[in-house]
Amino acid sequence: MPEFVIGARGHDFGRHTPDELFTSIGKAGFACTQLAYTKAIEGVKSYADVTPELVEATRAAATAAGVSIAVNGTYVELSYADEDKRRAEVAKVLSQIPVAKVLHAGCMGSETTNMAKQPGVTRKEAQEALLRSLGEILPICEEQGVLFAVECVYYHAMNTPEAVKMVLDTIASPNLRVLCDFANYVGPEDASLDAQRRIWDKVGSWYGDKITAVHFKGQNFRPDGTLYSTSLEDSCVDYAGGFAMLKQMPQAAFPVLREEAVPAHAASDIAFMRKFCE
Repeated sequence: MPEFVIGARGHDFGRHTPDELFTSIGKAGFACTQLAYTKAIEGVKSYADVTPELVEATRAAATAAGVSIAVNGTYVELSYADEDKRRAEVAKVLSQIPVAKVLHAGCMGSETTNMAKQPGVTRKEAQEALLRSLGEILPICEEQGVLFAVECVYYHAMNTPEAVKMVLDTIASPNLRVLCDFANYVGPEDASLDAQRRIWDKVGSWYGDKITAVHFKGQNFRPDGTLYSTSLEDSCVDYAGGFAMLKQMPQAAFPVLREEAVPAHAASDIAFMRKFCE
């Protein structure tokens, strides 16, 4: 069975210097993190602010705190159908591949663009843009020895296990991986236990061996289908079924990253997460 390494998303701790951030994450009891420079590090407004000196300070802070960087989160819009916008987003990723390498990050990662950000663009058009973006990113990742992971979200361009499989099969890069957020697979129409179990069966059998990190958060739906965030205890997400699938995978270890963490609740969140990792 894989080892599950419990961590948290860095920017849920606020904006700090690298030392302050990694010390806080470690003291809260988390062993790894997802780091997004533009959201978590003081003074970083754009990727141009991520200097070699800052990257070295980050690497040293992570080492000192004993907190590994499971995901270098880039938070880019890879599915913009507008070519100028899309190329600008790809350029952000390309600028951070050497950063991920220096940090020994488990992978780089991104979602694939909320469809609401592109009114009038079809999902097929958004997915085609995503494929163009990944086709430009992955050769550089392969050259640098860096993994790049994409995340399925039910209201984004890559929105279903079928769409993830299509992307993986089309790009066919040994460096392309998947970020697995169980909550993000579950729309209001798939909230039943049976529907979720069917999703996990597809994820595990089609590309479970490509999962490089797991996100863990709480969500539920109002009667009108509106999504809202919850505590982990009040979530509709079938964590038990999801982790049963992960336990069958060949990976030696999975970072499991708490999203929307409240540092004051870290101990209870870690205890809740550990129940599914045993």
